[in-house]
Amino acid sequence: MQDSTDDNAAGAALDFGLVLVVGSSPINRIVVSRIGERAGFRVVSAAPDRAWAALSDPLPALVVVDGGADSGECDPFIDELDGLRRPVAGRRAPLVILLSGHRAAHPGRRNAVDAVVAMPITPETLQPVMQDMIRDLQRLHPGA
Repeated sequence: MQDSTDDNAAGAALDFGLVLVVGSSPINRIVVSRIGERAGFRVVSAAPDRAWAALSDPLPALVVVDGGADSGECDPFIDELDGLRRPVAGRRAPLVILLSGHRAAHPGRRNAVDAVVAMPITPETLQPVMQDMIRDLQRLHPGA
């Protein structure tokens, strides 16, 4: 796994080995963090109100957001994160996975979320999505 690479002079470095897990439920954050670690990533987890401290240089390549029971629990965080995302190899990074009780992102979130994984979360459903998304971004990124 590559530690980090600098996309452009204006942006923070992007760390392809780092995943940020955001959610209100400490149990869900632990479960998702363990899945990310099992996939070979370094994982940082935070409650939505503390997640900004984890978004520094280098940026995680992937942010996994637990949408909560109504899939909208982290909407304010997703909105702010969307403003931070920048073009990387034809995609927008950091990549965002929404953990949801629904099969699709809310129509207003479609541009802010790259993938939706239905709850309940299992390693078999989440781990391959995490690995594939980061691998694809690395493959497309010229310096990765």
